[in-house]
Amino acid sequence: MTTNRGRKDVIRNRMTSTGESYNVAARNLKAMKDMGATREAVLTQRWQPAETLDVPCPCGGTCEPGEKCDRCHARHRHVARYPGSRTEVETWADRYDCMGCASTYTILVVLPGRPWGVTETVIQGAATEPVIKARVFPGVKHPLLRPETPEED
Repeated sequence: MTTNRGRKDVIRNRMTSTGESYNVAARNLKAMKDMGATREAVLTQRWQPAETLDVPCPCGGTCEPGEKCDRCHARHRHVARYPGSRTEVETWADRYDCMGCASTYTILVVLPGRPWGVTETVIQGAATEPVIKARVFPGVKHPLLRPETPEED
């Protein structure tokens, strides 16, 4: 177990070696610690849908493709996965598109052990109650939350 003093020493060492401020150095050390989970979250979100329903879905999760469309009777295909909640970091939204028309639907799925970020309890302003906030891992696109640092194009 690392003591508070030991953690602060590590952050100060990073500050002197990189020129970062204390807060930036602490955040970057935390991000490095979460790097394995970050990689897994990016892989969970970024995959290419299968061209046909004859092959298994490459999403790597609990996927239910192949339901018939109510409008044109073609089948639905799993095409996207993105974070499905503001604070439940293991909740993902799976989008299915019809292969014959423009019909689409979304299902919320829970993928234990594959979070898209971390939750933190934060005291904001003069509030006496702590607020739970989610921090999205770098590289994960969240439709409801802005990234912590703006992406460079």
